[in-house]
Amino acid sequence: MAKKKNQPTRTKLEEINDSLSGIEQKFEQHKNLIYIIVAAILVVALGIWAYVNFGYGPELEESKNEIAKADDLFLKPGQQAQQAVTTQDSTNALQVYENVAKKYGNNLIFKNGNGNLAKLRAAQILYAREKYADAQKYLEDYSPKGKIIGPFSQALLGDCYVNQNQYDKAIKAYDNAIDLSKESFWELISWREIVLCLLALAALACFIYYMRNNDDAKQRRMMLISSAIIFLLSAGFLTYLLVKNCDKGFEQKESIAYALQKKATVLDAQKKYDEEIKIYEEIEAKYYGPGSMSMQIERAKAKAGK
Repeated sequence: MAKKKNQPTRTKLEEINDSLSGIEQKFEQHKNLIYIIVAAILVVALGIWAYVNFGYGPELEESKNEIAKADDLFLKPGQQAQQAVTTQDSTNALQVYENVAKKYGNNLIFKNGNGNLAKLRAAQILYAREKYADAQKYLEDYSPKGKIIGPFSQALLGDCYVNQNQYDKAIKAYDNAIDLSKESFWELISWREIVLCLLALAALACFIYYMRNNDDAKQRRMMLISSAIIFLLSAGFLTYLLVKNCDKGFEQKESIAYALQKKATVLDAQKKYDEEIKIYEEIEAKYYGPGSMSMQIERAKAKAGK
């Protein structure tokens, strides 16, 4: 026991110095690997910076200008849609859209929204010209974006399938249009609000960690209380956002009703009258009001022999 009492007590400073010495030794042992990793990260970062500034940036601007030129040809003020697709201007516009889609629509690193939009524009012209298979190819390659254009693109894809008697594929496309018309809770929360919640949770984790490694009972109690307050504030904030955004509704009702009607016509063609009736009843109950679909429901019931 006497030997133990005579042993010198190590101070915190000595322990820290030993830890630093150990880190230095590990660094010396692996410094070449560390230098290689740091250099690789810098090269990748520099490559991304160069591509964004000298490759992707000019590409984005050029594709935007090309789309604008084609839009000026195809979407002239006062021109009827049916007339627009039969003109030489629309032919020239189609060629531009197809070129932009081919050149800029398949960038795997940074998605070019103009190249993606060109696919939809080309599909619209091709569909209006009754070239359904060609329009279908563009729409299948199109990445649906937005709560209006996204559902519209999938409904148009469903129409392409219908005109080629591919009814099962058409129903899937209309279902996709319906899903795209619905917004999730997280889509209604801005990234700033998410960052604030994450920072609060990170602070909570730091408090808990400090509390576990603190010998002072009073400080530990204070940290526990602070942690509980931060957690409750974060949970309360998320709950508030959920309640507030639920009041807004999560559906683009017009897009959903439109896609449901399209789906009902396909079910009618497949002679699935019971399913067709359910869809009309859903439209009537949720979107257009009582009696709005009574004619369609009676017609489907007559076909079903009811």
